[in-house]
Amino acid sequence: MDRVNNRVFVRRYSYPRITEHNHRLGSISKNIFMLQPSTAYIEDMKSYIYHYRALRYGASKQIRSWSMLYVKLMRDMAKQDSSIVLLTLTREEISVRDLSCISIKKAVEAELLPEVNHYTDYTHEL
Repeated sequence: MDRVNNRVFVRRYSYPRITEHNHRLGSISKNIFMLQPSTAYIEDMKSYIYHYRALRYGASKQIRSWSMLYVKLMRDMAKQDSSIVLLTLTREEISVRDLSCISIKKAVEAELLPEVNHYTDYTHEL
């Protein structure tokens, strides 16, 4: 904005290029939501977010919804263990390998999520 001449500068909207990376991220998101977390697990995530917002250091990284927390948890878990492939992850694999995303409590204990008050109550499974 040019305050001297009282003009506003804008540019034309350009549609972003869709790349293979975009398709990969879309496929990963589709797969992890096809795991269909249980209602109790979702409630644990919502409660976790409530306590997370009360943390002093939690304000720097906002988590607005349970779905955002879920995606963050899954991606951080895949970064921590390179043998986890989010494109092909199944509920059976999570159970057999006892992965840390199976409950919020296990995710906190595996240091995928910051510790909050009462995190030991979040034991409902995916």
